[in-house]
Amino acid sequence: MKREPVTLRTQTMLLSGGVVLVALLLFGLFSAFQQATLTRDHLADKVRISASHLKEHPQVVATLQQGEPSAELLYLVEAIREENDFLYIVVMDTEQNRYTHPVAERIGQTFVGGDADRVFDGESYISEAVGSLGPSVRAFEPVYGQENQVIGAVSVGIPTDAIVEAENQAVLTSIFGASGSLLVGLIGAYFLSNRIKKQLHGLEPQQIARLVNEREAILEAAGEGIIAINEHGKIIAVNGAATTFLRAAGHNHGVEGKDANQVWPELELEQVIKERKGNYDDVYHRGELEAVVTKVPIFYQERCIGALATFREKNQLDDIMKRLSGVETYAKSLRSETHEFMNKLHIISAMVETESYSELQEYIENLSMRYQQKKNSQLPDEIGKLVSDKSLAQFLSRKTSILEEQGINVIFQSGTPWPKLSAELIDAWITIIGNTVDNAAEASLNQAHASIIMTIKQVGGVLRYVIEDNGRGFSPQQEEGDWPSTKQGDHGYGLENVRNEINHYGGTIDLLSREGKGTIITVHIPLGLEGGKEK
Repeated sequence: MKREPVTLRTQTMLLSGGVVLVALLLFGLFSAFQQATLTRDHLADKVRISASHLKEHPQVVATLQQGEPSAELLYLVEAIREENDFLYIVVMDTEQNRYTHPVAERIGQTFVGGDADRVFDGESYISEAVGSLGPSVRAFEPVYGQENQVIGAVSVGIPTDAIVEAENQAVLTSIFGASGSLLVGLIGAYFLSNRIKKQLHGLEPQQIARLVNEREAILEAAGEGIIAINEHGKIIAVNGAATTFLRAAGHNHGVEGKDANQVWPELELEQVIKERKGNYDDVYHRGELEAVVTKVPIFYQERCIGALATFREKNQLDDIMKRLSGVETYAKSLRSETHEFMNKLHIISAMVETESYSELQEYIENLSMRYQQKKNSQLPDEIGKLVSDKSLAQFLSRKTSILEEQGINVIFQSGTPWPKLSAELIDAWITIIGNTVDNAAEASLNQAHASIIMTIKQVGGVLRYVIEDNGRGFSPQQEEGDWPSTKQGDHGYGLENVRNEINHYGGTIDLLSREGKGTIITVHIPLGLEGGKEK
């Protein structure tokens, strides 16, 4: 059974609590040791100070000089002992005979403990010993007479149990303080973990790691190039397609974390953040490459925090448009064939219902003969004389059939035919002819006698193509643009492809139009190495 991973909240609390616990444990031990030492030193100082005060007391000195215990001295020392909670206060002579003691019967007896000898040598000290009242910490102070000789000593004792109890009390205080601090630390860790959890939108670390991996996989799987910047203009995300494009454009270094204006200045991504609006399907250059780019701002809680650019190299889109143009032509041809076939089925059905079998047989034979004629005329003589390449001839034949089915009369004019061309140049001519024929056909629709004249020939090493229609033409206002068009959307993009192909092969295009009279388009492309394409 797979164990559930520990939650971030639990990890945070365990880590924070563990750190606080270890820190407080070390601090508590050190503090307890310090408190015990300070307590012991404090009590030892207390008995020492009391003993040092008593040794100079006139009553003590007088009694020792007199050589006999006195009630006044006993009353004095007992009052001091009870006030300070001492175990005993003993005043003794040089023979260690007691002059005072808490137990009256022991007055006059010898001092017990075996640690009083040094005091009569004039030394002040503290020691631990077991006396008649039990173990104690005791201070010794010598008492001097008038001639500065030692005439006795004062010993003040405090029970060892009292010191141990004071030490334990200090340790308990440290433990309670550490426990309180630990509790505060755990509460703080709980609120800290909740805050972190909220900032991470309730996600666990493993979920965040998975999201990051999924994000990287999605970015790399995208066919389009993706570049994202933050509000400071630094690139925060770039996928493989974008890296490949930038390298092809001459930028061979890593881009993530760099200023977008240094990597692709023409893109002006920071402007999207300032304007807070996007731009769609605009063409931008990077070095010698072109890309169709969409730029949009990135918002979080109504605040613009960056911008995103998605793009694809324009050559790739051109190839897609070429394929779509071919598919559209094929689809139109299929629709036309389907319509014609349905009409013939209706006629056959009617003949069967009316039992006109002889007319039906004649009609079917006529259809068969027409089919064979159409099959044998897939490459009409006039088209075969225009171009040597069969694929281009087939394309022209299909276009011609579609125009004639639309009721448009097609006339071909030729001179020196086109030679064999490279595959790239054939693709270019299919784009040029396909788009110009479609535009001419649309301009000629609804005309009383619609016609299109196409001239295809070679003149002095230059391929010449002219298409003339008698359609609606262009107005002077429409001709003011770089490429006049009365249509919108994909048509404009197709005509842009025509001009790009012509420019790519170093050709020229001329347009002559009169509103209501028709349009003449003339294209020249020089024939050279690689079909006119510069190496």
